[in-house]
Amino acid sequence: MANNNLGEGSAEPSEVSGANSPRHFFCRFDPVTKKDKLLMLLFDSKCNSTLNEMSRLDVLRVTQDAARFQRETERSPLFGKSCQATGSSRQSRQSGAADSGTSVCDVQVRVNYSRMENAFSTTNEPSVVIRKQAIFFSADPLRAIVLRDLCLVYVPDGADSLLSMLKHDFASNACDGAGSPFEFRALEALLTTLARYFRAQYDQIYPVIAAELEHLVRGNVDLRELERLREFKNTMNEFEAQVEGVRRVLMDLLDNEEDLRLLYLTKLYQDPSLLGNLFSFDSEEAEVLIENYLQDIFSTRTTAELLQHRISNTESLVTLKLDSKRNYLLAVQLVFSLVLINIAVGTLVTGIFGMNLFSGVENAAHWFWAVGIAIVIFFALATGSGIVHFTKKGVMLT
Repeated sequence: MANNNLGEGSAEPSEVSGANSPRHFFCRFDPVTKKDKLLMLLFDSKCNSTLNEMSRLDVLRVTQDAARFQRETERSPLFGKSCQATGSSRQSRQSGAADSGTSVCDVQVRVNYSRMENAFSTTNEPSVVIRKQAIFFSADPLRAIVLRDLCLVYVPDGADSLLSMLKHDFASNACDGAGSPFEFRALEALLTTLARYFRAQYDQIYPVIAAELEHLVRGNVDLRELERLREFKNTMNEFEAQVEGVRRVLMDLLDNEEDLRLLYLTKLYQDPSLLGNLFSFDSEEAEVLIENYLQDIFSTRTTAELLQHRISNTESLVTLKLDSKRNYLLAVQLVFSLVLINIAVGTLVTGIFGMNLFSGVENAAHWFWAVGIAIVIFFALATGSGIVHFTKKGVMLT
């Protein structure tokens, strides 16, 4: 029954989404194992990690259990108000999303949970979705569900280095930020890992691209190198779009005061009355957290943009080189055309004198040498005049 509910719900999520994300850049996101279970990396409140295989239903139940307040709170008018508070004020809400007593918030949790997997998601846009004691963090190659005392990270295929960085960052945050709520330590670890991952990928591809660009500028250009230039440009387009999508998500989240306060999962769980007046407490800690990593993401985006400009400049230079070679070939073709035309004129004169007809000069002295010398002089003058003429017109390039 729970699996059927994964596709339910017409209420749109409160979503902070970035630019169109490209296809997965450096690792393929496929957390499903051979047993049709999800490979999940779990971090507890002490930032200890455990690698588990979980069914989709297990992940959904863990998320829903964390979202439940006390029963008396759920039945009170305040709970209905909290459901509305956890939704986005920017999008319309629909009442009666579940006919069997399921609340709108529960349906939205299922919808947002299903969007964390490619099998149920129609887009791979980066997003940070905040729902009823759960933060759905999706920015390929990292996808995670952050709860007030647990963080569930989807393990993508071929991302061992990424998971190593994530474990290290969670362990560092456990020591450095022991006084902060767990959700902020988890978000900080996710953002730190994402920023470090982007920077590591840029540092990995930059030397290769820079060396190839230098070779293109200094050496001769062939078809294989042009194909590599196209691949470099596509790679940087994907990388820049991926980083820009995350940057835009963080910018939108930073501009939304309501979503910033909804990040305080522990505070809202301990005092649900705050859901009725989110602006009664300060969101400075969340703002500082987002701003710090926004700067890192923006720095990586800027360096990627500069490399993209360098690729474009090299592409323009290569195009100029090819245009210069083409113009040179056209100039050579023009010279040969002039030569062939003048040779044809000489051949015409030779043919006239070589006809088997009586012209009266067959036996005349010096006619052979006179006609031959005249043809050579005409050939030289006509060819030289043509080259000078086309040079003055700017057709012949030197």
